[in-house]
This record gives sequence, structure tokens and C-alpha cells, in this order.
Amino acid sequence: MFGLRRVSKLACWRWLALFCALALVASACGGGNDDDAGDGGGVAAEATAAPEAPSGDGDGDAPAPSDDGEDEAQPSTDDSGDQGDGADEDTSAPEPAATEAPEAAVEPQYGGTLVVGLEAETTNGLNPVNAQAAVSGHILFRALYDTLTVEGPDGEAVLNLLESMTSNDDFTEWTMTLRPGITFHDGTPADSAALKRHFEEQATGTLTGIVVSDWDVESIDIIDDLTIQMNLGKSFAPLPNYLTSHLGYFGAPSMYDLGPEGSARNPIGAGPFMLEEWIPNEVTRMVRNPNYWRTDAEGRQLPYLDALEFRPIPDTDGRFAALRSGDLDASSVNTGLRIDDYNEEFKTYWQKDRYNETTYLLLNNSRPPFDNVDFRRALAQCTDRQTFNTIRWDGQTPSTGPFSPGTPGYLEDAGFPAYDPGAGSAAIASLGISDVEIGTTNDPANLLNTELIAAMWGDCGLDVTITQVDQAELITNAVFGLFTAFLWRQHEGYDVGTERVWWHSKFSQGIALNFGRINNPTIDAALNESLITKDLDRRRELAEEINRAFAEQVHYIWFYESNWLFATQDHVHGIDNLTLPGGVEHEKVFSGRVFLTEAWIEQ
Repeated sequence: MFGLRRVSKLACWRWLALFCALALVASACGGGNDDDAGDGGGVAAEATAAPEAPSGDGDGDAPAPSDDGEDEAQPSTDDSGDQGDGADEDTSAPEPAATEAPEAAVEPQYGGTLVVGLEAETTNGLNPVNAQAAVSGHILFRALYDTLTVEGPDGEAVLNLLESMTSNDDFTEWTMTLRPGITFHDGTPADSAALKRHFEEQATGTLTGIVVSDWDVESIDIIDDLTIQMNLGKSFAPLPNYLTSHLGYFGAPSMYDLGPEGSARNPIGAGPFMLEEWIPNEVTRMVRNPNYWRTDAEGRQLPYLDALEFRPIPDTDGRFAALRSGDLDASSVNTGLRIDDYNEEFKTYWQKDRYNETTYLLLNNSRPPFDNVDFRRALAQCTDRQTFNTIRWDGQTPSTGPFSPGTPGYLEDAGFPAYDPGAGSAAIASLGISDVEIGTTNDPANLLNTELIAAMWGDCGLDVTITQVDQAELITNAVFGLFTAFLWRQHEGYDVGTERVWWHSKFSQGIALNFGRINNPTIDAALNESLITKDLDRRRELAEEINRAFAEQVHYIWFYESNWLFATQDHVHGIDNLTLPGGVEHEKVFSGRVFLTEAWIEQ
């Protein structure tokens, strides 16, 4: 399941010349290889298949949404590459342009099967308690389960399956009430007993249990048929935002009764679709839930579709070709190349220019030689991030940290080391380090990305060994710390408090969600304070403090903000529409995740 590839010092400039030639050819042809990022792991992480994100896997005040809840999601017309490391001129690529959608039928039509291409399989099953879900997995889960809350447009979660969620003044008591009349796929009620069981099961998960343990739950009391009160041993202000993802995919007690293996193959949720068939690495087929609780804005019963078919196609070029040939109706895409091809040939729905995941080089700060900040800084100086972004993404100016423009915590200049191969080479020589390893997935596009980085490091005097594994193994290696460095996509920065499990030193030991094993007192202090305040200005200041601390210690090497899109054929409508009670908005194509609840096919 793995392969080794060594890029020698002598080959470095030959590799760089080759990539530059490829870039010129791509520019002349108006396109290039589709660089979807495969995403990463447990709970909410996204590893890249060819840089999340993810995601994200990120997230001043977010601008107000530009489309209402009854319209189809519209492409973002802003690229996030207009800020950089103090560059004097704008080297960003042209902004992704919105494709003008063809005029839709007057009313949604019922029936049909939507065939969707995904970048990866969720290999360890469809129970979110144990699943290591990439972005692809989140699309599946949103169809199967629905979420307790969903991302609103201003960094605050809005209600979905929950009718209300309130806390006391110090955020130690949370009262949650479900909407009435919701049933699971097996006909059992989605009630307070089920909600209590849901959180109890989440607490037992290998990865979700790590997150829930940080809440310091003392008790969960059933108040009435639809209401629970969760009592915590400490303040935890960001709790609602944790329920938009893994911890918010509401599973039925009967599913949990099947045990870890049974529930992995027999998911039972309250979402618009029910599992009919799952053949790993081939197809996941879901059929319409006839008892789904939600209607559209006009009161029509949802969902419209008879079925969904998800087909994992890890090869990015293969997925593009399948969409172009009509074998797919839609595809999830994380691309910096072929932007014009997608916009011109398909309907494209882009994530807005905020809460973008950052693609970066994930460094294991606990393993030599990456445990040495001087070496990490030297690697950053040896990494020509602008050239990388120009050749392998959309040409945007390199990211300055984990937060994208438009996201709380973003800084135009966070202090990240500038490209200086002379200084980097001298530092590496003085440290006496000659060999390093870098990992990647089996996606050919991701291998090209990694080879380009290896070539840059080789020019600074390093012999670089590339190790290839499949995406699921890459995620597992991150969780157990069995890596030195590889490309990753994550941190949408939607709420600095939800980044706590990814960056706080508390989560850096053993089976860890702090994949980089970061131990930084400044970051820890800021994340601790994020638990006791909902003040937006203070949360932004805390995120900025974290951004500067990342740059000072060079915990990771940042490349670009990932611009997610969902591409469809002209006959597909309603992508990521979600009629929330009261006409409340949600962030669309958030970290590549979409709701297919109101999708329909013009027949």
C-alpha cells in the first residue's frame, strides 16, 4: 500500500524546469491538470489529494450572504489570492468566474437519480462516531443524518434539527430542544432520549471521544420528550459550532445498538436519504426518505430526488472526464487549475471568499528534524511558495497563516519567513541535516505537488524521500503521529474555538487531533480564552494572536486558500439549497460540503 521515491539533489533543477514547462503548456492551453484536494480526517480534518480543505480543513466580520435561501447556491466570484507576504504587486490568478446558470424549470420536479463523483471513499464506514471522513464523507453524512446545527453566515451556528439551543451566562449549562415530528429512517422518534444517547455514543468514539472529553460533561438530563440539559464542568462557549459536523450528525439509538461494525455498514439517521447499498470504492446508493421532516419554502415535501449515487473517483482527471462525458451529473472539486474549463462547461457553485480551508505542509513538530524550529524556518525559506502556487494551483499570493481573507484572524503579514534559499541552505548545513522524508497520497496530482516541494528542498542540500500511501492510511498516520511531513488541507477558521482540538497542546499526545503535535503556550492561552467569550471582536483578536504564533515558530508551511466548488450538468438544480425555519441562511459549499436535500433533476 506504499511506495518510496527519492528526489536527489542533482535532479532538483531538472524537476523544477519540467514543472515550469508544464505550467507554460497549461497556460497556453487555457487549463491544466485538475487539482482536487483529497481531504483528511477524523471528526473534521481534511487531508489533500492534490493541493480542504481539509478545508479547512480556514474560517474581520464575515460579510453578509449575497443569496437568499430559496435560490440555488451561486459561485463565488472572488478568489482569495489578493493578499500576501508583503508582495509589492498582485500575483494572484484571475478570479473564478460564475457561470450563468441556464433558466430553470418553473417548479422543482420529483424523481430521478443524481450521480455524484467524489474524490475519496470513507473506507471505515458511515457511522460518524468512528468514521474518518474526508469532505466526501461529509457530503454523504449530510444526506443521511442532517446536522443538529449548521454554519450561519456570520461565524455563528444556526439551528437545523434543533429548535432551540441556549446556555446560562457562563456557558456551563446547555439546553437543547429538538424540532417535533422528526423520525429516524427506522420509524423511531428523534427525541430527547435519542439525543442523550447520541452524545453518549459520541463520547465513546476514538476521535469524537477526544473532542467530547474537552467539554467536561458532568451529566445529561432529560427535561421533557424533546429537551435535554447538558451540564459541563467548565465554560464552553463554542459548543453550538461543534454540532455542524461529526458531533452533529444525529444517529438513531437502533444504529448504535448494532455496535461499531454493524453501525458502520448500517447507518440510520434522520436525513433526507436512506442507505440502500454500499460497495466500498465503487458506489454508495441512497434512496428517498418518504418520512423526511422538512419541506421547501413553498411547503413541498422533500427530498425531490428518488435516489443519490456517489462514486469515489480519486483520480482528478478521471473525475473531470466522467463529468464531461455525462457519466456523472455532478462532482465535488477542489481546484486551482481548469477553472475556466469548469466554469465554461458546467454549472459551478463556488464557496464564498471566506472561511476557506488553507492548504499547507503539515509538519510533525514532535519528530526530528521537524522538532527543531530552526530547521522548520530553514525549510520555509527553501520553499518557493509563490512558484508552487503558480504552477500547481491558481497563482494566488501565498497564504500568511491558517486564516483566509474575510475570516477572523486573517493578517496580511503575520511574520511568516520569506523565501530566502541562501539563508535556508546555510541554516540546514549548519544543523548537519541531510535527509528528510515527505509523504503523499496515491493521487498522481498530489505526487506532482510533493515532487515539486522535494525539488525545492533538494536545491537547499537535502535528499528527500517521498512515501506514498492511500488517503485513509494518510489520515491514520496523522492521528498516530506516524509521519514527518505531508500536504494537508484544513482550518476554515469559522470559529477559533472549534480549532482548539487541532492546535492545543492538550490534544498532541498519543492518538491526537493536534496532528502537528504543536506545543505553543501562546496558542494554548488564546484557545483557552476562546471557551469563555462569544464577543466577536475578542475572538478575532485571539485568532490573530494564534496566527502570529504560528508564523514565529513556523509550525507549518502555508501555501494557498482552497477554493471549493461543486460542478453539475445543466439539468441539475437546487445544489446546497436548505430551507431553514424563519428563512435563516447557511454558508454554502462550506469547506466543500453541500446539502443535496433540495437538489432536483430537470427531466
